[in-house]
Amino acid sequence: MEESYAHPSSKRSPYQTKSRTHHLIIAFAVLILSFAPLWYGFQYFLTEAVKWLLSLSQISVAESSNAGAPLLVVKLLDGSQLSLAMTWQRCGLMSITIFSLLLLFLLQPLGTSLWRKIAWLEFGLLMGLTWSLVRLSLAVLISYHFGAGLMTVADFLTGPSTDIFWAVSTWSLALSTMASKNARRLNA
Repeated sequence: MEESYAHPSSKRSPYQTKSRTHHLIIAFAVLILSFAPLWYGFQYFLTEAVKWLLSLSQISVAESSNAGAPLLVVKLLDGSQLSLAMTWQRCGLMSITIFSLLLLFLLQPLGTSLWRKIAWLEFGLLMGLTWSLVRLSLAVLISYHFGAGLMTVADFLTGPSTDIFWAVSTWSLALSTMASKNARRLNA
């Protein structure tokens, strides 16, 4: 005896009637609107946040400008100075951009509401920005205590090589919560 698993015809929900291409275009526009202030102001915001965190630890930090990018000058324990140009890569903006584009295209095929997709995209941005602040602060603290020579090692260990942890966990949470809702809806 062969069974048919066809679902009875049901009224479509509003988000199913909109095309996925429409969702992708709107989500991409929201992404651009979210990134505009980040690309123009996040380097300065991160510079000020790291300066504030380091000053709480009684670490002497000065700021200057370097061809458009802020420059942090940290006086280390051994008396030397460490100059950090707050480039897009060091601030984590490249990692956040790659994460956002990948998440945008991973979420696009899922048939969930546009607002959920945008909320997960923005949550991912916040996670990436928070990790950038923690990562840069850790790298500066390590080089403060152990010397400027360890800055490259600390930057590598806390840099893009560890971005995979926040990126994959956010992707996994987003995809599993949206996929499980789709699975529940299909099984009902």
